Amino acid sequence: MKNTYAVVDLETTNSNWHDNGRIIQFGCALIENGEITHIYDQKINPKVPIPNRITALTGLSDEDVKDSPTFEEVAPDIFKLLKNRVFIAHNVNFDLTFLNREFKRIGMNQLNVKAIDTVELSQILFPTISSYKLQDLTRYLSIVHKNPHSANSDAHVTAELFLVILKRVQQLPLDTLRLLAKFGKNTLRETDLVFKTVLEEREKNARTEVLPAYLYEQGGLILRKKDFHVSEQIDHSTKYPQSKEAKKKLLDGILDYRVNQSNLMDNIYKTSQHRDKYKKWNLIEAPTGAGKTLGYLLPLSYLINSDQKLVIATTTKVLQQQIVEQSIPLLNQVTGNNYHAEIVKSSYNFIDLDRFSEALDNYRLHSHTAILKMKIIVWLTMTTTGDLSELHLTNYSSPLFSIIRHRGEPKENSIYSNDDFWLYQQNRYLESKILVTNQSFLARHLDSQFWGGNSYLVIDEANHFAGSLRDASSPTIDFLKLNEYIKKISDILYQNRVTLRYAFTEVTTQLWNYQDLQTMETHFQAVDELMERIEYNIFGNYIRNKVRFKDRQEFVSILDSSNEFGKDNDKLAELLSDLIVELSLISNRVETLFDQYNFQKNFISVELSKVISNLTIENAKLRTVLKNLDELLQALKSPDNKFGLQLEMRDYYDPKTLKISWRQYDIRDLIADTTDRFSQIFAIGAAITIQKDFSHFILDTQLNQNQINQMVILPDMNSISKNSKIYLPANLPDIQSLNSEEYFDMVTGYIVDVLDNLDHQTMILFNSLNTLAKVYERLMETDVKEKWEILAQGVTGSNEKIKKRFAIGRRSVLLGANSFWEGVDFPKKVLEILIVTRIPFESPEQPDVKIKQDILKQQDLNVFKVDSLPNAILQLRQGLGRLIRTPNDRGVILLLDNRILTKNYGKTILDSLPKGLPVINEDMDSIKKDINDFLN
Repeated sequence: MKNTYAVVDLETTNSNWHDNGRIIQFGCALIENGEITHIYDQKINPKVPIPNRITALTGLSDEDVKDSPTFEEVAPDIFKLLKNRVFIAHNVNFDLTFLNREFKRIGMNQLNVKAIDTVELSQILFPTISSYKLQDLTRYLSIVHKNPHSANSDAHVTAELFLVILKRVQQLPLDTLRLLAKFGKNTLRETDLVFKTVLEEREKNARTEVLPAYLYEQGGLILRKKDFHVSEQIDHSTKYPQSKEAKKKLLDGILDYRVNQSNLMDNIYKTSQHRDKYKKWNLIEAPTGAGKTLGYLLPLSYLINSDQKLVIATTTKVLQQQIVEQSIPLLNQVTGNNYHAEIVKSSYNFIDLDRFSEALDNYRLHSHTAILKMKIIVWLTMTTTGDLSELHLTNYSSPLFSIIRHRGEPKENSIYSNDDFWLYQQNRYLESKILVTNQSFLARHLDSQFWGGNSYLVIDEANHFAGSLRDASSPTIDFLKLNEYIKKISDILYQNRVTLRYAFTEVTTQLWNYQDLQTMETHFQAVDELMERIEYNIFGNYIRNKVRFKDRQEFVSILDSSNEFGKDNDKLAELLSDLIVELSLISNRVETLFDQYNFQKNFISVELSKVISNLTIENAKLRTVLKNLDELLQALKSPDNKFGLQLEMRDYYDPKTLKISWRQYDIRDLIADTTDRFSQIFAIGAAITIQKDFSHFILDTQLNQNQINQMVILPDMNSISKNSKIYLPANLPDIQSLNSEEYFDMVTGYIVDVLDNLDHQTMILFNSLNTLAKVYERLMETDVKEKWEILAQGVTGSNEKIKKRFAIGRRSVLLGANSFWEGVDFPKKVLEILIVTRIPFESPEQPDVKIKQDILKQQDLNVFKVDSLPNAILQLRQGLGRLIRTPNDRGVILLLDNRILTKNYGKTILDSLPKGLPVINEDMDSIKKDINDFLN
């Protein structure tokens, strides 16, 4: 590229020019003929005070710039330097806009130059990176960055980044580059100049370009070749190391020998050798830091084969990634084998190439999704899985994703039939001997052939398994959405009636003709009438009687855990039955179209393929509703069935907005199905018992004694009482007496006090994402954000992204909820202070919690003793387990909830924590001093 470039970075007193922001340092790197030729560094006296937070960030103080020229004095030279060059910056709309406003402020002309943004270029060309901050990019690309937030250093490394980007663009396949140039007009300013200039240079060269051997072209997209077979090298002649000496030899130089881990390995290996046809459940509590993941992986790795697999069901994506990316490689290192594990997930997680190809031609989407499309175009040259999670986006809410996600339908007549990522992934699942999945996914797909025929099941973080089963059997029927599905099917059939009629001329068994449309229309009208009658039946017989006049606002929500809703309402059951019949007739008739389509031997048009594809999606949604309706009908007909209902209306005066959700409490059938499906089941977790008793777990899972083979508690060998302390600040207010704003302020105040005075990486655990977000907002208004990188779940990135950033950070604080309470492991010294904002009781107003507790009350059980308190204790124990992972770790817990001392149940909680763990109740000054002494 023959352009000359000026790569600019500014340091300013304020990121907002309108708030009296001024430039304090101008850095510029010139690029000519593909080389960095000059570096300019100019400190500038802003004539306004430099805030302390900016000094902390940049190292520049008022003293450092007091003798420097003002912007008025250096502006002509800066303008002259930049005016005939392409302007480049990392976030160009900040640097160029700020600079031009400064030129305007002093009466000069503004720069009218082409400008390129390296943030957007990085997002497009490095699509799998989780962060595009300059420091993170330079670390990823191994670019030395000695002085972050110094303008000359930032400009220099941005110039180096641009040269790497330029090289990457020049190496792209020509067809990929053409697509990027096509969509590039939607990039910031003239960022597309990079693609257009390189494309022009490449196309001037008449030489035919040959794709590398690992790439190929299909349908205008450049794709990476896949390895269709799972590659594993396993020495089956080796035997399990039964003795202590054999294990030490195996672990030598890799891991320390741990008594607990060894006992866990032996238990699992011996149990797997001596099976009982009925007693398959092995309940094992293994304390944090016992090495439980390798503890079950190693013994079972000697027993698995192509039919008898190892299935690991855990709770979160972060834990699944941790097992595949850390634990399996460790297993391979220890055994010398090459085991491969796959994370089993639904088709919805993978890209559908047909749909993406169609989306590229959808110009209505371009302005909002162009960068995302360009990112995916490059990613397709890199991925062999098509798993959209590889893009590491903070969220996937773009409308493009709702279009391009795979719906699981077969692709026999697609030009991408041999390239289908979902088909490829299913084959990988069938071949892999170790499968990792989500507990809820397993519960919904127990009959899948992926799991093999006689496999071992490990339920990791088993304290969540009952909840996962209940989630899996808690469907929803949204009548507005059902009406939408039916309307879409009707519209597709009517608008494409000519295409359908003439498409199947070779099919003599069934033609799609005018009579077919008339028949379908009769069913559509019947469904519409039945839905209206069901909605008014429920509204008139139940909802109207439950909602007081003053509560009849726009949104209504009613919980029913006693099946009062369905009692003595035979008419409702009859209407639901009739609706199921009519919907089935519609769905089955649409299925005949799919059969005709697959039977067709002559040319199949793109238009017909689109029609069938769209019908497939809507019919799949309809099938799900049918399944849910049938489950609801069976539940209503069963008087002994324990379940709860939630009835919602978005508008009280419009019954069409009715939504029915129900939560199945009785999971005995699912437990029985799980038991039958696997040869041995190991339910493992760090917090399963309450005071060494499995009763709560057994009650929650509804296991019976005939299903349980053994209950084992491994002792805690980590001396947590010596390596950790719990602190409760004196004079903590009663949090139940505070309103929301007062509570958010109180929590923020304690966090700021800790971060201002203690230099140790800190994780803060919350009970709700809403509280987390409110505290994050307050922290970002303090100077803490200048000294610490604040990572917040649901705010600053995906769980996986913020976990990785925290793990490599030196001054990071992580605000987490939900999945961060458990199973997240950090290397030594990464986490030393854990702040628990309150005892983790479940909210009794949460619909699923209320339904569960109402059903327990109906059984004359003390809900607080058998559910609320045990669950809070287990969650608290899990949270404390994030801190001490090895005998050499040290860490402290700051608990901001004095109910542990003031309430009667506090003693039960304290008695459930590790024996001898010091609990210190002092003023914050004493606590900070003691923490410093303890950790240092």
